[in-house]
Amino acid sequence: MSTDPTSPDDQQTSLRERKKRQTREAIHQAARKLVAERGLAHVTVADICAGANISERTFFNYFPSKAAAALGLPPAAITEEREQRFLASTNPLIDDLCELVAGLAGSRNDVVRLKELVSHEPDLLREVHQWATGLREQVFRLAEKRTEPTRARLAVTLVYAALVLQTDVSAPTRKTTPEELRAAVTALVSVAND
Repeated sequence: MSTDPTSPDDQQTSLRERKKRQTREAIHQAARKLVAERGLAHVTVADICAGANISERTFFNYFPSKAAAALGLPPAAITEEREQRFLASTNPLIDDLCELVAGLAGSRNDVVRLKELVSHEPDLLREVHQWATGLREQVFRLAEKRTEPTRARLAVTLVYAALVLQTDVSAPTRKTTPEELRAAVTALVSVAND
């Protein structure tokens, strides 16, 4: 396989990935619009497919359910590349967890959008909770590969608490940085030591 970024294989992969992202976004937008208009119970997968101009088979290649499509949550936020980088690192665990979690966290707009959708359609809350729990479990499992389970869970919990503290409502499109998470972790540890 060629390593030249301008090779036809790489250009085709890039085009293929762009097409996949566009299809996923079209499905999500159609589902979100229909659920907002009619409610989750009154929308079918066939309705979403018609709105996105795709087949039902294509739909299930991107989302497991109409609720997941309406929310637009990624199926797996931790890429293999991120996982390998995290596992190969020799930096302190907390620093690497801050880096990983900051990379996974959405912007404030993402959080606001999810809250609005769930407030109009409470049945979606279960889907959001399952996704968030699954993501946190992925982070726990990765941390456990670098240290013993209790220490891993404590470290991940500390970083997630720092993320909650760093959610900036005044900057809706801004994502929390790893440095901000580290500062929040330091503040939490400082309070714990008082």
